Amino acid sequence: MNLVIHFNPSRGYEDEALSLARRLFAHFDEAIDSLAIIPVTGEHLDLWLDGRLIRSLCATGCFPRVADVREALS
Repeated sequence: MNLVIHFNPSRGYEDEALSLARRLFAHFDEAIDSLAIIPVTGEHLDLWLDGRLIRSLCATGCFPRVADVREALS
C-alpha cells in the first residue's frame, strides 16, 4: 500500500501529520510499500491511499485516522 499525507505546516498540522505516520507504521508495518509526508499550502491535512483521497480535514472537519485506512481496505 502507498500512503501520502498532505499537511500545511503553517497551520500547525506538522505534529498531527507525523503522529499519523507513526500510527500508520505501528498498525500496518510491512504492508506499507511507501509513505510520504508532503507539506502543502491551504487548509490541508489529507490522507491518500494508493492515489485515492480517503480523508480530508478540510472536507470532513475530522483529522485522518488509522481507521480510515482500515475502512478503505475492507
